[in-house]
Amino acid sequence: MKLTQAMLFACGLTLALISPLTAQDWQKEWSDTLGRAKGQELNLAVHSYEAHEAVAREFQKKFPDIKVNVTPATPSTMAPKIVAEQKNGIYNWDSWWASTANMNNIVMPIDGFAKLTDYLILPEVKDAAQWRRPDMMYTSDRGPYIFVHSYYYEATGFYNTGVVKGLKLDKAEALLDPRLKGKIIIEDPARPNGGSNAIAALLKAQGPDFVRRLLGDMQPSFMSITRQITDSVARGDAAIIIGGNPEAITQCWHAGGCKDVIRLPHINYILARGVGVLKNAPHKEATKIWINWLLSKEGQETYVREWARTNESGAVSMRKDVAPAPKHEESVPDYDRLDQFVSVATDQGQSFMSDVYKLYSEVKNR
Repeated sequence: MKLTQAMLFACGLTLALISPLTAQDWQKEWSDTLGRAKGQELNLAVHSYEAHEAVAREFQKKFPDIKVNVTPATPSTMAPKIVAEQKNGIYNWDSWWASTANMNNIVMPIDGFAKLTDYLILPEVKDAAQWRRPDMMYTSDRGPYIFVHSYYYEATGFYNTGVVKGLKLDKAEALLDPRLKGKIIIEDPARPNGGSNAIAALLKAQGPDFVRRLLGDMQPSFMSITRQITDSVARGDAAIIIGGNPEAITQCWHAGGCKDVIRLPHINYILARGVGVLKNAPHKEATKIWINWLLSKEGQETYVREWARTNESGAVSMRKDVAPAPKHEESVPDYDRLDQFVSVATDQGQSFMSDVYKLYSEVKNR
């Protein structure tokens, strides 16, 4: 019988009632873990956003006896690297923190993660009641491997209003305006990334014929390097990009540039940002400290603060006791209606993602 997340949590809560941990129990375990982690390294792979690196730096300050090694990379780059290493018996990484699509769809199927529940100590993290959707704390019913601490509305489509004069993009149908032919760049939608995520949202909202026309008739360019895609719309080399880097655009706005660049308002999807422990993590005690701190109230407040510094949206946490950053409230999803959007980084969105890959392959092979 396939257990749902809700059933798993119910079982966990039942067991907790049978054999509850006293405050002394978990405090001793935490103290002992801190002692064993002293002098260890912590090898973190993080999504290549400044906010992720900033949070890792704050962790280093909080726990100076742990040497933190941070490798920032896009998930689409890190996923095949981890797969290749593990297939060759190489286990370099302790934890991976990023948007979760590549984690869930590429690395978890090869059993690339350890059970994250084996690393949880703090009651404030383990208590499902602390989180807004206890049934969605993990990306998949396949097991408690990738913990989602943040769901939020994301949009990775941008439009340079100076490239095609007088074009109104208030509706998705406008993406098929003949004046945009050859002026659209899409992040290669053959794998999970900001481009395929956005196309999945369009597929759910507009249907497959619309996506075929966008990918084929509009003669878009397909690129793999997110920064190059983002620079293209900033320079005006492209009228529209689908799959750009929101943080880079935000930094450009803050610096007084990209004045003609605006977000496309109608390609919204639900992004999950989460953390996992990689299989055979070499520094288990330091990893336990990292996981528990990141998911604690203090860690999540640190994440929300740092994300808000360099992003215009998405500074939200699933923790009930952590408020979204000011001006980021619109990023908070309606948790009771998440099924109306594509949650690209969890199992819920996988049928849409699979259909995107098939449509892209179909268009390429015409």
